[in-house]
Parts: sequence; C-alpha cells; structure tokens
Amino acid sequence: MRELFPDQRQTAPLTLAARSNLWPLTALGYETWRKRALTLLSGRPFPLEEEFSLMLQSVQPVAGRDFLDLGTSTGLYARALLEAGAARVFALDLSPAMLKVALRKARGHAGFVPLLARAEAIPLPEASVDGVLVGGSWNEFSNPQQVVQQMYRVLKPGGRLWIMFSHRSESPLQRALEWAGLRFLALPELMDLLSKNGFKIDGWREGSVGFVRGTKITPGR
Repeated sequence: MRELFPDQRQTAPLTLAARSNLWPLTALGYETWRKRALTLLSGRPFPLEEEFSLMLQSVQPVAGRDFLDLGTSTGLYARALLEAGAARVFALDLSPAMLKVALRKARGHAGFVPLLARAEAIPLPEASVDGVLVGGSWNEFSNPQQVVQQMYRVLKPGGRLWIMFSHRSESPLQRALEWAGLRFLALPELMDLLSKNGFKIDGWREGSVGFVRGTKITPGR
C-alpha cells in the first residue's frame, strides 16, 4: 500500500516501549487510555479538558501560528491547537499506525501536517515554528539532550515550549518501564537540561505528572 506520508525516520534501534507504539492495536486504543492517564497518575480527577486548557494558556498566542506536536501519537494536542485557531500543526511521530489514526481523527481540521520521523531528527527548517509541545511522549524519547537541541533549533526566537512528563520515582512499576526503554527525569534535571540549551523556564508544576513551560532565548537577548 502506498504510504500516506514519507518515512523520514532515522535508522536506529527501537526500545520495547517504542516498538509497542508501532502496533495498530496500540494506536486504536491510545485515546481510551490517554483520557484516563493523568487521573490515574495524579490520583485526582484530571480530564483532558483541564490539560488542554493549561497547555493552550502556556503557548499563547495560538491563533494564526504554526506549532510542532512532538510525539503526537493520535494527534490530541494537534487537534486542540487547530480548534483554538492555529494555522498549522506539524504532528510528528515515529509510528505509522499512530499517524494513520491521527489523520483519520483530524479530518476537517485544515492545517494538520503529519510527519513520520524521530524527535531526535525533526525534519523542519531552523526557526520554523512558533511553539513546540510534548504531551505524553517525553518519557519515550531515547536521547533527551538531542531532542531539546532539536526543539531549540526549529523554534523561532521567543517561541514557546510546553512539556508534560512523568517524574522519576522509586516505584517498581517505573523501574519495569525503564527496563522497557522509558526514561524518567526529576523536575530539576529537566529544568537544568532546558536551561543549559537555551530555554528560559517560565513555569512548572510538580507532582507525579509534571508540566514545564518555557521560551526560546537567543544569545545577546
């Protein structure tokens, strides 16, 4: 079957966690899980609508601007941005199965642009987007340092950054997930990584589910 989008992934071994996202069944069930994920992780009711509200507030202005949804999965953040008036959202994921579901769900949303690629090698020009968002995929990236450098590269000066992630803990479940290839940073480690790579931290939320928002700064400013 002809591909819906060009395969721009770099050749590299995939972790068990990453390989599981290639399965069509994972893609079909993703949003059912995602709607409940933050409630289960945080221990309180945490609907998607609340998460989207926090995300959209953090990357304002949205209307008429271009964004990158990094690790889009089935395009939840991308659709929320387009419904809020974004001009274009590049929805990047390494899973063809996830992107096919994302394309189906994004029908009627002009400006949805799927990208089959790795977060460590974003196929966009330098300073090409107004905001970069990561919702639910941060812990799956194999090389956080390289991802941060790529996010900085594609953001315009003053561009906005939003990351949702799970904190490092000593839970047996997290240790098992690390064995499968997930990576967990403590909030200070993530903030330090961003600060050392050209981002100003504008705000954060601690807890089992964390959020960090930031701005790209350029030398001399």
